[in-house]
Amino acid sequence: MKSDKKGFTLIELMIAIAIFGILSVAVIRVYTGFTRAYTTQEVAAGVQQSLRAAIDIMVHDIWLAGLDTNPSDSVAFGITDATSNRIRFTSDRDGSMTLDASQFEEITYEWTGNTLDQILYETIGGGGTRQSLVNNVTALTFTYFDQNNNPTATLNAIRSVGIRMTIQEVAGREGLVARSLSTRVRCRNLDLK
Repeated sequence: MKSDKKGFTLIELMIAIAIFGILSVAVIRVYTGFTRAYTTQEVAAGVQQSLRAAIDIMVHDIWLAGLDTNPSDSVAFGITDATSNRIRFTSDRDGSMTLDASQFEEITYEWTGNTLDQILYETIGGGGTRQSLVNNVTALTFTYFDQNNNPTATLNAIRSVGIRMTIQEVAGREGLVARSLSTRVRCRNLDLK
């Protein structure tokens, strides 16, 4: 009895397995590359979003520095501490003509280690509510300018504040992703003093 059944030979099976293996390796490499790129872009977007949010909060608060609802009163609202990595200022947000702790009328922004802290109602003794505004800060610089846009270190002469901040985070095997942002805030209430 003769059988006409034909099957695959061992050599044909080995060739098919080798081709499948090569194609599988290629697909896995492409997939891994896309996954790494996606992870890196996600981390970069997160870093950028954190950076912009922190800068926006600082800009809004610094913009109000020196707000005084009654300039003839005895309270002097304005910038009270200005260094390259720390700014402290007051503003009369509620119109009470006094510094009120509950109204966040005295704010400090300070870079310590890798954190940008916001200190609400910091007292001379260092009290107040310290909270982390953003983490993974690798650089923060405040620059102060007078009415002629010249750099100044004199508190009463400050009319605008330059802010430059850099944040970085780990993006898996791709290493670190860093983003920087610079802006300048005109302290509109200090122009009136």
